[in-house]
Amino acid sequence: MLEQARRLEPKAIAKLSEYCYPKVFSYIYYRVNNPADVEDLTGEVCLRMVQSMQQQKGSFNGWVYRVASNVVTDFYRRRAVRQVVEPASDSVEDIVDDKDETAHLLNQAQVKEGLSQLTDEQREVIILKFIEGYETEEIGRMLKKSNEAVRALQFRGLAMLKKILQEEKH
Repeated sequence: MLEQARRLEPKAIAKLSEYCYPKVFSYIYYRVNNPADVEDLTGEVCLRMVQSMQQQKGSFNGWVYRVASNVVTDFYRRRAVRQVVEPASDSVEDIVDDKDETAHLLNQAQVKEGLSQLTDEQREVIILKFIEGYETEEIGRMLKKSNEAVRALQFRGLAMLKKILQEEKH
């Protein structure tokens, strides 16, 4: 399918985009706070993927995550330059009435906030490992790091995340 996508065959590109979209969305979701921005950035990653598909080499998943990481970095750079103030989003209680769903969303929001306090590398490793489900070796290839470096980032990131989440409870 990759070879057909590199030849810009519409069906192959559609299948590849369909495969990538939820993974990229999930990855960006844990790095960006505004849901509308997450959707826009995910679409931008898919567009960049198609535009540069013919130049893609190496691990496809690693390449897509590098594109996503670059898009998020560009987003924050543009945002810092403009210094745009985001409007306050609706509260969780306004969106969801179900108590179990509300608790789940609050826990998800706490984890997301905790992740935002980690270093970029720690956050990326934690997201790829525990949210996206990649193996250490594959993460190492994606980030061009040794398995030991990935494990160290994972260990330090999880320790810091645990500390952050425990502090929020008190």
